[in-house]
Amino acid sequence: MWKIISNIIEIFIYSAVYLFIAIVAIKIFGASISADFEKRISMEGNLGLSIICGCFLIGISIVISLVFR
Repeated sequence: MWKIISNIIEIFIYSAVYLFIAIVAIKIFGASISADFEKRISMEGNLGLSIICGCFLIGISIVISLVFR
């Protein structure tokens, strides 16, 4: 029983760490090309930029999963 609870807590910790790293990576990526992702995706409806951000997040998640193994 305690093993299941510890695994659930571990999943939440890794998820929180991943979200933090992913948000920081998107902010650094956006600052490096001087683009405001949130404004362009939500206000202008830029579909191409949202696809690029999604692919970037998938790539970051693959790298993070390899690091945590």
